[in-house]
Amino acid sequence: MSGGAMYDDSPDGLLALANSIAGLVGAPVTIEDDASELITYSPGQEYSDDARVATILSRRVPDRYRPLLRNDRLDVRLAGSSVPLYADFRASGAAPDVLPRAIMPIRVDDLSVGSIWAIVPTAPSREQRAALEEAAALAAPVLARQIARRRGEEARRAAAVRALLGGGAGAVEAAAELPLAPGPLAVVALRPLSPAPSGEPLRRALAGLDGLAGPALGGVHAEADGAGYAVLPVRDEQRLARVVRELQDRSGLVAGVGRTVPGPDALDRSRADADLVVRLLTRLGGAGGAAAHIRDVHLDALLMQTVDLADEAGHDPLGAIAELERYDRERGTDLLDSLARYLAAGEDARLAARQLHVHPNTLRYRLRRAHEIAGLDLTDPAAKFEIQLRLRLRALRLP
Repeated sequence: MSGGAMYDDSPDGLLALANSIAGLVGAPVTIEDDASELITYSPGQEYSDDARVATILSRRVPDRYRPLLRNDRLDVRLAGSSVPLYADFRASGAAPDVLPRAIMPIRVDDLSVGSIWAIVPTAPSREQRAALEEAAALAAPVLARQIARRRGEEARRAAAVRALLGGGAGAVEAAAELPLAPGPLAVVALRPLSPAPSGEPLRRALAGLDGLAGPALGGVHAEADGAGYAVLPVRDEQRLARVVRELQDRSGLVAGVGRTVPGPDALDRSRADADLVVRLLTRLGGAGGAAAHIRDVHLDALLMQTVDLADEAGHDPLGAIAELERYDRERGTDLLDSLARYLAAGEDARLAARQLHVHPNTLRYRLRRAHEIAGLDLTDPAAKFEIQLRLRLRALRLP
């Protein structure tokens, strides 16, 4: 290496680079990019730990090990360092089964582009530190090319996925250029409940979707318009829903699945569904579940759109319910809540009274007052249906 050897970013060139670094440091190494994706690794990993094996198998640092980067502010130190660091997670008690590592940041100018991770029993010697610094200098241009290529591929894939999401002839053309399996398709939309400082949660969730669904599924994904989108072939809608729910459990993002369409030309409808589900779940603050298929929330989604249309037109969609809500707010009464509990209990006054911790006669009095104040008539089936509908609309207006 000190003789000025150059390494290209082909698989053979990367392997040669990893072998050279491992030989100089005297330890098995991995090289990762700035997103904790595995670039390459050296042979001799037989005596490494489960964290190293899992990283090699998944080609990225698994989610369960990523919190270790926050131990002792290791992620912050790595981002600002140009010299090797040493991390002994066993000594700190953070991870008794993870072997100590020497970590060398790889930088291009002032930008961190990746890191070298060497499993070592003790803090690196002066010779090892010098070898790691030299290795980082040689790896920097290789990783810079890798990152430029990856970003170019991501931009091209994102453009193709946007074309898919638009449906029509453009989607048909894009599908022919992508590794998208033929047959029925559906769109999955992912979005954080609150804005994230970077797109990293979306990128990892989309990569996780690949892992959960299996490489044979034949889908494509990309980030677009601040959200993550996956276009997936649908062979079993129930399996797809299970995969998305599991992904949501792991990622904490809001996930929506659109309708299944026969081909790419109709994907704009599935995308609209998926966006609608995400907007509904976000509006509900996750109260209705943070992952859903459009068929499971279609009615609530339509009601939400009704609320939006009424707001735009300057109408109050709650009608008499809003009047009763104002009365309660001004006088400190609970007439609206009592009405809602009574209807939710199937008009069982005793059950609703127990839930409200009041006497049934008190509940009946409140129902009479609701009728007197806002004209809410529970004896008329049509009026009762309207009340229930407006109560649901009220719930959908809440954050």
